[in-house]
Amino acid sequence: MITGDLFDNLIFAPLRTLRRLVTNSDYRHLAALECRYGFMPRYTEFTANAFGYEVLAPDAPSFLASCKEIFADRIYAFKFSDESPRILDLGANIGLSVLFFKKMYPNAEITAFEADPKIFHYLEKNVHGNGLSEVRLVNKAAWNKDTALRFRSEGADGGRAAWADDNGAIEVDAVDIGEFLDRHSFDFLKMDIEGSEEYVVPACRRHLGQFRHVFVEYHSRPGYKQCLDQILTILSDAGFRIHVHTLLSSPSPLFEIKSNSGFDLQLNIFASRN
Repeated sequence: MITGDLFDNLIFAPLRTLRRLVTNSDYRHLAALECRYGFMPRYTEFTANAFGYEVLAPDAPSFLASCKEIFADRIYAFKFSDESPRILDLGANIGLSVLFFKKMYPNAEITAFEADPKIFHYLEKNVHGNGLSEVRLVNKAAWNKDTALRFRSEGADGGRAAWADDNGAIEVDAVDIGEFLDRHSFDFLKMDIEGSEEYVVPACRRHLGQFRHVFVEYHSRPGYKQCLDQILTILSDAGFRIHVHTLLSSPSPLFEIKSNSGFDLQLNIFASRN
């Protein structure tokens, strides 16, 4: 007997994909990028014409995955009352999020933080090389205090604050995001900082009233206390309505916990005042 899920995977999922390719130009463009760059070896630098921009990237798999999430699935899309939202991008990586925000709102004012000095080079190239204005780039980590932070540079989109057992960690400057928000106001907060949200979301607590929308990519590590309840409570107490999408999880977590890049759970948290 064919179950409902199996029937869906065999029949309806391919039809949905075909419909997207026929009706959505961004998915067609993504498919073309995947055909061209999908077989490149990891950590090989290349330049691609992507969604109207020329993009310099250090790694094809992370580039393609980000293109799907950001441009095809539009996970960072948000509504705003005028054409000039102020956006705070924590964890901008090579700048695809910045490019998407500028495509959606050309007059947006963006401040983008990226801690990894190697990846920051790509961020600068992709922002300045595409002639974007009103974008401030900060080569520092967002944190809960001003400090020098041990950082693990992964070479693509997986750079993060170093763990105790990480070898070869570098040192980067970190900014007290609470003090930064004392001096600056924004409408939209995007946070993808590979586990550091545990420290940064609480540091933003007293400033969340200024934001209309918040996006947080949540991560947890096997064997360590999770902070999902804390983050959701902080956002809920600030008056946001919350939606959560699963990015990474174990199919049978009561039986076996699987992990990827050291994380056993990744969620996209969308918080809005709509």
